[in-house]
Amino acid sequence: MKAKLLILVALTAALSSIAARPGKPTTPSSLILLYTSCANGQIRSCNCTKFRFGGYGREMTVLKGIRSKSKDVLLIEGGDACGGAGVQASLKADVASQAMNTLGYGVMVPGEEELGVRGTRYIDKFTAAPSGSGKTQSVSSKTASRCPVICANLFKRGSDKPLFPPYVVLKTAAGLRVAVIGLIDESLCSPWLGTTYDQVVKDPKEVLPALVKQARAKADIIVVVYHGVADPASSLAKTKGIDLVLTTHPDDQNRIFPAKDSNTVDAPVGKLGSAVLVKSETSTNWCLGRLDISLSNDRRITSVKHKLLYLDRSYDEDPAMVKVYDDYNEKVKQATLAGASLFRQNAEAMLAQRGLNIADMRKRLHKSPFVTAGKCKDCHPEIYEIWSTSQHARAMDTLKKTHQEYDPECVQCHVTGAVARNGFANAKDTPELANVQCEACHGAAETHIAKPARGFGQAGEQTCRSCHTTERTPDFDYSVAWAKIMH
Repeated sequence: MKAKLLILVALTAALSSIAARPGKPTTPSSLILLYTSCANGQIRSCNCTKFRFGGYGREMTVLKGIRSKSKDVLLIEGGDACGGAGVQASLKADVASQAMNTLGYGVMVPGEEELGVRGTRYIDKFTAAPSGSGKTQSVSSKTASRCPVICANLFKRGSDKPLFPPYVVLKTAAGLRVAVIGLIDESLCSPWLGTTYDQVVKDPKEVLPALVKQARAKADIIVVVYHGVADPASSLAKTKGIDLVLTTHPDDQNRIFPAKDSNTVDAPVGKLGSAVLVKSETSTNWCLGRLDISLSNDRRITSVKHKLLYLDRSYDEDPAMVKVYDDYNEKVKQATLAGASLFRQNAEAMLAQRGLNIADMRKRLHKSPFVTAGKCKDCHPEIYEIWSTSQHARAMDTLKKTHQEYDPECVQCHVTGAVARNGFANAKDTPELANVQCEACHGAAETHIAKPARGFGQAGEQTCRSCHTTERTPDFDYSVAWAKIMH
């Protein structure tokens, strides 16, 4: 009886000790933080060479693989997903907005491209219904329904309330709470943001200390996503309580490339004040940034490994994003054809106002100086035979496989006379000028056929490199390539 009593007392004491032990973590000891930034409208690899990286379709495939192996995964967009102006740039922004949600991004911090630096404001395509500041959101291991946009230091002039929620607390599937605070660099937004949109960007020191205090009460770790370049002397560096700073605006054009036959490369990790500093290395959407973060028992960062996962051809495009791309390509096609039709209508209306014969002017204005490879064959049958068996003769097929044959940004190096007067216009109106024919390299041959002469259309290495650039074909060897089509 006495022995049972002693055991009961000991057990009670042990349970009391455990109950009184403060703050013993039940949350995970690691986090995978994935990020992208500065895609600048590059929504998809053009797939025209084996070296082309990137695209949301390949990214989605990578994400599914990572999420299948870990519950503690967050995905962040750091801004400038969009780029450029015009109809096609706007359609790309629509795709980027869809991708944020389809791929399950946890949060987005806008860049100057979304906010209207080029005169077009894309941010409205990304914003959801307003949500409360600091609201905790669960991050599904699959996809999120809507990606929130945050920015703590962007205000309407004269207002003390930011235009977007300043931060959000994301809760991983395994229970880790991560507060993400968004900021943008004022220097990227001056003076156009104030003069055009009557908005101002405040110094982080005016908003950050209070937000860090608020977020610390709700989260295990605090991440600041700063769309800008970090200065060691800045207020951002002096603010205490931040665990990690991710800067998402490149301060140079240097790239870190993987070794040959690899698609992964280690990237640097630094310090900014007391916080871990990571500089984004994912411009033009070629790769996905991955941070493997280890946490101590009191949920402090003990180590960070930074890798870039280059999205090469070893990753198939996810079918869900391929459907988005197909829809985009159809809209680009319709916009291209509508633009061509409108141009003709306006031109003919102007000619009619001047009393000119429209039928006669059509013949004169639409007459092309390009005669096509079939005409060149009459005098150069051997050279034509070499060309007809080359990849140049099937250049348009590469675009047709992915329904990009109407994309103005793609066709230039797959057709003949794309930038010349009355050269290739589009696949419907000028199909005879599809593919890289003789005149794509040697120039329009109308006058040459009328009066043949030696020395016409001389071309050399620089002609080839106008399309086979370092970016598109980094291993291009002129002597090897020329040997295949020597004529």
